[in-house]
Amino acid sequence: MQLKLPQVSVIIPTYNRRFLLERAINSVLNQTYADYELIVVDDASSDDTLNFITNKYPQQVRLSSLPENRGSGGARNEGIKLARGNFIAFLDSDDEWLPNYLETQIKYIDSELNPVLVFCGCFHHEQNGKTRKFSCSPWLKYPDLTYHLLAENFILTASLVVVRKQALQKAGCFNESLRVGQDKELFLRLFCIGNVVHVPHYLITKYSHANNVTGNSHRWVKANFDILDAFFAHDLSRPYKHFETEARSHNAMRLARILWQEKKEFLLAVKMLAKAFFISPVYMRQHIWKKIIKATT
Repeated sequence: MQLKLPQVSVIIPTYNRRFLLERAINSVLNQTYADYELIVVDDASSDDTLNFITNKYPQQVRLSSLPENRGSGGARNEGIKLARGNFIAFLDSDDEWLPNYLETQIKYIDSELNPVLVFCGCFHHEQNGKTRKFSCSPWLKYPDLTYHLLAENFILTASLVVVRKQALQKAGCFNESLRVGQDKELFLRLFCIGNVVHVPHYLITKYSHANNVTGNSHRWVKANFDILDAFFAHDLSRPYKHFETEARSHNAMRLARILWQEKKEFLLAVKMLAKAFFISPVYMRQHIWKKIIKATT
């Protein structure tokens, strides 16, 4: 008799996060939707993650261990190779799903709209103990969401996303040359090949902590432009080539705003603002003029 395959493959990549991993795994096991398999890919951890999962979750988890560290993109790609489901759901090992996450997301992706990808809103638990809500709903007026994602990073984490496995096979998987931001670059390619749907519910909790990759501002800034380099080098980016200069200038301006207002790194913020002008003086003049008109009307 043929074994019934799961509808959803949940992939958790992890590296030296044994102290956080239990929360993420339990949030999957507590889902109201049961037609899934859970794949945890250990990215050559040195904190006894393997023994912890083997002993704690011997039946609930399909465990894969990488002999060498490949980064979260490589670990997710390994999970995709093992996945048997029609849909792939990603969960970072430091995040947590609400119990109705899969039930709600699958309802939207398995609909007549036939989207290649769905994403939802989240609660963001900050290091200072405060929790903020992000709907992750796009807000800029562009012809389609690819333009918007090129300009702004409204998908805050891969933990928000469920994608069709067929779409991944068409667009390609994670770019392992990108050690930071490989999820956004993949989402840009997926946006190019099909319909994308925002799910208007807050379904995950994203946690900030000292080990987050965005903690290093210089590395984070560089990663944002590496993402654009990788995407615009791909064939799928051809319909958006005319937008490349504006996208780079807008991202430099966006980074300047975040560095100034949130991270309080004023020198780097000024450098990013100067970079935005250098990339596209025309776009920056137009943007500032729009701001002036909006402020005076």
